[in-house]
Amino acid sequence: MKYKNYILTALGFALLAFNANAKSLATLDEDFDISKVIFIEEDQDWELGFDTTKYLPENFDPYSGDFSVKAINFVDECDEIELGFETAGYLPEDFDPYTR
Repeated sequence: MKYKNYILTALGFALLAFNANAKSLATLDEDFDISKVIFIEEDQDWELGFDTTKYLPENFDPYSGDFSVKAINFVDECDEIELGFETAGYLPEDFDPYTR
């Protein structure tokens, strides 16, 4: 039993010694400069196997035009869903889905 205690104590001190010699993370934040980050952008030419101009309108430019957030369809969780039948007959009495 004493042998295990000695080993565990030695390991504990070794871990504390490694932790004491570790560099703090605050110095890493100070040395970071975003202007020194090199961004490599690859030109990707996608080959689809067919001519896409036949399927697009004349003078089509995907980067022109206005973008509207209102054009995005989303599902509002607060909308009530109409199932077409009354669900109360299938639920227990005093059922409340918002209580546990």
